[in-house]
Amino acid sequence: MKKDANSHFYQNHADELARQYNSVDFVEVHKDWLPDVPRLSGLDILDVGAGSGRDAKALADMGNQVTAIEPSRAMAEHGKQLTSDAVNWINDSLPSLATLQGKKFDLILVSAVWMHLCREDQHESLVRFKELMSPNGYLVVTLRHGDFEDSRTIGIVDAEDTIQRAASLGITLTDDSSTEDNLNRSSIKWQTLVFRND
Repeated sequence: MKKDANSHFYQNHADELARQYNSVDFVEVHKDWLPDVPRLSGLDILDVGAGSGRDAKALADMGNQVTAIEPSRAMAEHGKQLTSDAVNWINDSLPSLATLQGKKFDLILVSAVWMHLCREDQHESLVRFKELMSPNGYLVVTLRHGDFEDSRTIGIVDAEDTIQRAASLGITLTDDSSTEDNLNRSSIKWQTLVFRND
C-alpha cells in the first residue's frame, strides 16, 4: 500500500475534506456504538486519525479529556481551529504511537483509518492499543468497505482477522454492526467493531 500517496492526499486536500467531514453530525456517524459505552463522560479518550476534529470536539463537549492523533499537519490545523484548547493534538501515526509513552485511555476511537493500514500494521496497532487501554477500556474501530475514487489507496479490510487478532491479545468483541454511508455514497458501507479490554 502506498502510504505516502495517502499522506499527500490528506495534506493537499485538507480544506475540502474538513468541510466534508464536518458536514455530518457526530451522533449520526457513531450512533451504532455510542450505547455500548455506558458512561461517556469523564473519560480519557484517544481519537486516532482525528482528521478535522469533528469527533474529538463532540467527545470533549461531553465532558471527556480527549487526545487527538493526526499525522496530517494540514488536517490537524483544521482540527485545532475547531476544538480550540478543549483537545490535546499530537502529530503521530499508527502503528507505533510513540509519543504516548505511559498513557492509558478508557476509550480509543479509530474511525475511518483501518483501511489505510496494511495487515502487518493493523496487527501491530492492535498490540499498541492493548498497551494503551485501561482495564475494562473500550476500543472502537470503523471499517470502510468500498474503494476510493481518488488517489488514495485502500488495504485489506478483514473484520474477522481483526476480531481474531484482538481476541488473541485479550481484547474481546462486544458489538459488530453495519451501516450505510452517511455521505450517501452507494458504493461504500461501514462496519463498526466495539471491543473491551479483558
